Amino acid sequence: MTDVLEKARATIAAHDLAAPDAAVLLMVSGGSASTALAYLGAALREAGDVGPVAMLHVNHQLRGEDADGDERFVAALAEALDIPLFICSIDIAAEAERSRENVEAVARRERYLAANEALRSMCQHEGRPLSEARIFTAHTADDRVENFYMRSIVGTGPGGFRSMLYRNGPVVRPLLDVTRDDLRDFLSAREAAG
Repeated sequence: MTDVLEKARATIAAHDLAAPDAAVLLMVSGGSASTALAYLGAALREAGDVGPVAMLHVNHQLRGEDADGDERFVAALAEALDIPLFICSIDIAAEAERSRENVEAVARRERYLAANEALRSMCQHEGRPLSEARIFTAHTADDRVENFYMRSIVGTGPGGFRSMLYRNGPVVRPLLDVTRDDLRDFLSAREAAG
C-alpha cells in the first residue's frame, strides 16, 4: 500500500508537481484509479506533502442510474475521507448536440472548466494562491501508453507524439509512474486492512 504512495510522492518531487502548502483539487469519477487518487490525496494531505485537498465529481448524465450511483459513491468517499466535495452535473449529450462536437471532447472540456472553477473557489475559501494550486488527475502509466498509440493511429501534427505530460498548467498527473494494476492492488490492500 505504501509503495504506491511512495511512488506518487517521488513523482510529485521529481517533477515539482505541487508545493507542500498548495491547494489540491482531486478529479474523482468513482472508477478505481480516481478512487485510489482520493485515498492518496488524503494521505498526502495528512503527511503534509500538500495543503488543503478537495474533490470534484462531474456527472455527465450519460449513463443514467449508473452515473447517479457513481455520484453517490464519490459523495460517500469524500465524507469518509473528510474531504470537501464539489459536484457538477452537466447534460453532455445535449451540449454535444447543441455544439455539434464529439461527446468525449465536450465531456473533457466541461470537466476541466468545472475543475478550474472549483479550484478558484477552493483557493478563495482557503486563502491560498491560485498560481500554486493544482488539479490532480488519476492518469496512469497505462493511460500514457494508450495516449501515445492513439496519437500514432489517428495522426497528429508537430509535437503530437510527445508523451502525456506530468504537468500541463495547473493540471498534474502524480500517478503516471504507476499502473492501473498497481492502483487496484493498492485498493485491495486498503480493503483487506479494513
